[in-house]
Amino acid sequence: MPASDVVPPRGPRREPSARRWRSGVPLAAVVGVLVLAVTGLPEAAAAPPPTVAEVQARVDQLNQQAEQVTERYDATREHLASLKIKVDAAQTRLAEQRDLIAANRAALGRLAADAYRRGPLDSLSLALSSSPDTYLESAGLIQAISERQVGAVQRLQASERRLAADTAQVSGQRAAVASAVASLNADRATIVRTLALAQAELDRLKADQRRALERASRDASRTALGITGGGGAVDCASVGVKAPTARVKAVIDFACAQLGEPYLFGAAGPNAWDCSGLTMKAWAAGGVSLPHSSAMQATYGTRISVSQLRPGDLVFYYSPIHHVAIFLGNGLVIDAPHTGAFVNIRDMRLAQITAAVRL
Repeated sequence: MPASDVVPPRGPRREPSARRWRSGVPLAAVVGVLVLAVTGLPEAAAAPPPTVAEVQARVDQLNQQAEQVTERYDATREHLASLKIKVDAAQTRLAEQRDLIAANRAALGRLAADAYRRGPLDSLSLALSSSPDTYLESAGLIQAISERQVGAVQRLQASERRLAADTAQVSGQRAAVASAVASLNADRATIVRTLALAQAELDRLKADQRRALERASRDASRTALGITGGGGAVDCASVGVKAPTARVKAVIDFACAQLGEPYLFGAAGPNAWDCSGLTMKAWAAGGVSLPHSSAMQATYGTRISVSQLRPGDLVFYYSPIHHVAIFLGNGLVIDAPHTGAFVNIRDMRLAQITAAVRL
């Protein structure tokens, strides 16, 4: 073979060093530069803390969510109370049906025994009878007993069918009660979780920011009410409430007596309230029984327009309805707004009203 055709043997192929970047720069050096770049970023690049306005907007949103679930909670609780009444009534009917069945069975047994003692009508008995007319009358009684037996059987069958229907109804209502209780528990957990988020948002504010937020809310409320000067609590006397009737006066007086008491979901006094709990108890003072649910309360009384409002009327908010307040006149209402707030007097918020009723 010509020397020019000899191919020198190849040595083992050398892989790039694991510690060397493709460009030839050591990988450790590249990592070091990246670390310095990251750790050397100024602190200003971190997300800025939320402003008071941003926190307030977020808290308002969470309170709205909690209030919607609270309304569902209140409605479910009213439904549950109704179901329990129906279950009690159905159980009473069951007991009555069982007693009636027992009485019908006893009556049927007596009729059967009476018919057995009298025996069948036959020609021998008729021939041996000293008084055929009397015997025939007795035979007629036997026929009547037979007819009464048929009636007793029919009554027994009817009462047994009714018992079966009532038993099925009670079973269905008990299942509905269990479902309502489960719904209540789920809604309660949702409300607690949502309110905890709202509280966490407030906790992000510094102490001076929280005081500023509370002061701004209070000042805005007083401005909306047209009150100038002084820093005391707003009361019904200071806004000149005039009840049109003695019954409405009792309602407004009750509501005004709760000013400054805290909101608590599902509460109806005596020292804490949710929106429909306050209106329910206030109108109870006026002799009207309302359910503990703003959506249900909106179905009571007579629907009126906003232009027809007078003190004592109920004003409902949002769609679907999940808040209610009592109109005081002069564009003002009294209500229990949301968690973290207190029963207070404030502007009617005309744009958010979806319904109004007069009781």
